Amino acid sequence: MRSGFFTGVLDLDDTVSALAPRLLAYGLARTACRGIAEDIAQDALTALVRCWRRSGPPASPDAYVFAIAKRRAGRAVIRRALSAPLDALRGVAGDEPDAERRYQRRTEFDAVRVALRRLPRGDREALLLRAVAGLEYTQIAALLHASEAAVKMRISRARRRLAASLPEPLYGRRTGTA
Repeated sequence: MRSGFFTGVLDLDDTVSALAPRLLAYGLARTACRGIAEDIAQDALTALVRCWRRSGPPASPDAYVFAIAKRRAGRAVIRRALSAPLDALRGVAGDEPDAERRYQRRTEFDAVRVALRRLPRGDREALLLRAVAGLEYTQIAALLHASEAAVKMRISRARRRLAASLPEPLYGRRTGTA
């Protein structure tokens, strides 16, 4: 007969094993990049394991990990939309693309630049510090002389405004669907 501790560990292992492929598929569907999808799944499952070991299993492990995965995937999509044109300019994107792909990248880059310029200066600054520079909210708050809550709200507003002003193919927004 197994003790409660070992049963909890086995339940955790079973839960992680059952959730891992679903999280990977979700991340892949949201980001279209296997590496990012794997990172999203790993981050969500790591958070689940920490939570489980610290305070027991969450009420709904599925909801817990998918809430985390949803946030991480959203950040990854926005980060990629903001940094892909910059990566292409720096030559990080890989092999030299053909003329059609270069034109598409330039068009995407211009659309992102225009959309960023339309944001209020403070929102644009906060968004770029978070999405491109990868700074933590506390660091951004210190730089902008604002509270962490104000920075989070500013970045959230900036993301919504940016997404609303970008053409649909750049970030996969679906409109007019139920």
